[in-house]
Amino acid sequence: MEKRAKPTTKEQHVLAVLDSLLDDFDPGIISRRDIVELRALRDRCQEMEAGLSLGRRLAQGRLDIVMAELERRGGGAAGLIERLPEVLAKHTRGSGPPRPVRDTELPAFTDDIAAALEELLPAEQLGHLDQVDPAELDAVIERLRDFEQEVSRKRHELHRVIDDLQEEIVGRYRSGAASVDDLLR
Repeated sequence: MEKRAKPTTKEQHVLAVLDSLLDDFDPGIISRRDIVELRALRDRCQEMEAGLSLGRRLAQGRLDIVMAELERRGGGAAGLIERLPEVLAKHTRGSGPPRPVRDTELPAFTDDIAAALEELLPAEQLGHLDQVDPAELDAVIERLRDFEQEVSRKRHELHRVIDDLQEEIVGRYRSGAASVDDLLR
């Protein structure tokens, strides 16, 4: 069995930050929070989701570029530069319904994700992938894929939290436990 590459220090830091994002959320206490707290928590989660979404797209973009280089080496495609728009457009839309785009500040951990990706595969190396040893290219693919999947998992967990919060908020308005006046406060 092939040994998995050990995560870098920055990868470990980012994954620890992502793990801690959801530690504060206990679904059992949603019903005990007031409507103002619920909306604030939902807004915070939506900001975190925007950061995770960007981080996932950055990781997927690098992975797509490296995979295109691998395909080029196999003789299955034209040069990487010529194909770059097509390569980067490949994963622009995921499955499931689109989430509304919010005008929000990105959380600080987004910079950590970018730094971890830079450590995994520096941006300046993207233009010189044709000079990277095949074994090293395979290792980079595996590490980028693992990192992207972990960010994606956290993002999906956060979607469930946002959906739970939204369901609780809507339920309170429907049941009369919250009013429009609560919304305006």
